[in-house]
Amino acid sequence: MSGSVGGFPAPAHHRRIRPRPRRRFRGHAFWLLLAGSASLVIASGFALGSFFLGGFSSVPAQSSAGGIPQAPPGVSYPRAGAEIVNTTNVPVAGSCTASNLGALNAPTVLTDASAIGVCMNTAAGGYTAGDTMYIMEVSWSTAAPVSTEYMVQVSYDVTPAGHNVSATSYVETSTAITGTESAVFALDLTQAGDTGVTQFSVLVTEL
Repeated sequence: MSGSVGGFPAPAHHRRIRPRPRRRFRGHAFWLLLAGSASLVIASGFALGSFFLGGFSSVPAQSSAGGIPQAPPGVSYPRAGAEIVNTTNVPVAGSCTASNLGALNAPTVLTDASAIGVCMNTAAGGYTAGDTMYIMEVSWSTAAPVSTEYMVQVSYDVTPAGHNVSATSYVETSTAITGTESAVFALDLTQAGDTGVTQFSVLVTEL
């Protein structure tokens, strides 16, 4: 608050409005934070829905988003939502017997014109058909540089709160992008004993 009178905000004509300083970002690492509230609630007879993020136009203008710079070229966030594990979705039933979050010098390599499931949690035998999982998708288009590594930081706030998940993943675009390639970050809520997702965020940095 710019000023106060007796502990209360000063009248508008007494306040001094200072321009917000512009933050400077150096180097070639550009990132965008997307956060959303999920309305998924799981109970007996739970409702299953999806929250679609859309493109960058669905988030506040960059100039009003606290100095957050533009996202890496070609990166978008098509969707986030709950799915029932089956044999056709990504990841499919039986997947995620091991983590594939990747490492700084050994990233998970994406595949042109397809989606790669990235396991936020694992289970013996993989995700079971009929489980409820929550997914967040990050996509790279032909505007993105090929053979380029990205750090993707993903977090889910879930119910119960003690089960909140945060993980850092490393992925690399393929040697040729002719379509759209995606990393689908999946959390099996059933395997984890979670009953809902309250909030999620994705932070992408080009390395």
